[in-house]
Amino acid sequence: MQKHAIGQQIRDVGPQSHAIKAGTPTMGGLVILVEWALAALMLGWIQGWPANSGFILTSGLAFGALGLVDDVLSVRKKRSTGLTGLQKIILGSVISMGLFLVFQDAILVPQLIPFAYSTVTLPWVAGFGLTWILFVASTNSANLTDGLDGLAGGVSILILGGFVLMFPSEANLLLCLPLIAALAGFLWLNVHPASLFLGDVGSFAIGGIVGALALANGAAFLLPILAGVFVLEAVSVILQVGAKRLTGRRVFKMSPLHHHFEASRNREVRHWLPAFEWPESKVTARFLLLQACFVALAIWATTSHR
Repeated sequence: MQKHAIGQQIRDVGPQSHAIKAGTPTMGGLVILVEWALAALMLGWIQGWPANSGFILTSGLAFGALGLVDDVLSVRKKRSTGLTGLQKIILGSVISMGLFLVFQDAILVPQLIPFAYSTVTLPWVAGFGLTWILFVASTNSANLTDGLDGLAGGVSILILGGFVLMFPSEANLLLCLPLIAALAGFLWLNVHPASLFLGDVGSFAIGGIVGALALANGAAFLLPILAGVFVLEAVSVILQVGAKRLTGRRVFKMSPLHHHFEASRNREVRHWLPAFEWPESKVTARFLLLQACFVALAIWATTSHR
């Protein structure tokens, strides 16, 4: 990647401390995706191919391909974004609709109501809408979380571990454990200071896999708890954009949320929330602790159901 100048482009509006990261090799998620797919296919061939595994595998590969297109365009254009936000949403919506039409039997399963003793089976139209919302939200929120060294990879490992603990089915073990192993190897190179970045190919693939796992395990309504950091990152961007357009003032110094804690005093911008100035590694560590709490809360929610 260094030889062919496949390096990360840094946003001009990003934290000043991130300028030194320009040119760091990116698209590490492509290696993770290939390793995961090959390991899952090999284990499936040896042990048998459990139900719903095709849906989860296809979701990861399809959204990974979308992220790869974005990465390639970004590298070629030498800018921090390849596809526009609208293009990502449109293409992600098309993929979501296609996955629902092909794998609706794996999706239209009883969905758990967190902290309750009941499930709900959605009709076709509601299931279609839920699939679209869940995939678009999970892929874009995973992408937004990938902004600090070690953050997206660490959060993803915790989320996948939560799925394994709560739903230890054959399909989940087959698909989650190889991905956790691949992400752990990636984190060796991605912890601060990172020598390899995930890229959109990795973050979109992870978001697609997490969304598919939630749907197939009847955990679509549990996912906002289990993937709490993903949700906070996405909500922070929505609040930031909405507040700026409506009031002309920002909620955070910078969004997504992790940049508010990291870059609060780097720029003289009026914002509502109090300022912080944490080192990048401290922000990552504290967000990972927060994500661990979300996983524990999700486990409690399913335990109360059982």
